[in-house]
Amino acid sequence: MSEMVAIKNVTLNESHLRPGRTKHSISDKNGRSEFPPFTSLVITQCPDDPGFYLMHVCANGQIADTWHETLDDALHQAEYEFEVKPEEWAETSEPF
Repeated sequence: MSEMVAIKNVTLNESHLRPGRTKHSISDKNGRSEFPPFTSLVITQCPDDPGFYLMHVCANGQIADTWHETLDDALHQAEYEFEVKPEEWAETSEPF
């Protein structure tokens, strides 16, 4: 299995929509609930997957993700959900 790599990240702050425009929920044995507030976003990619994952990260470590065909699609989703501007993203190449 190939290792997922973070290629971009941003910390969400008071200039971003919080909560975002979309709802992410958890379904488990206790039923369905919303994620705690997201504190950062990370765009990741796997070497064997042509797509990109927009990871929504909570302070407690929980993660929700969405899959996008292109990097631009992932960036647009973050801008729609939280109003993250393209210039706010930091480049990285860390394992995720």
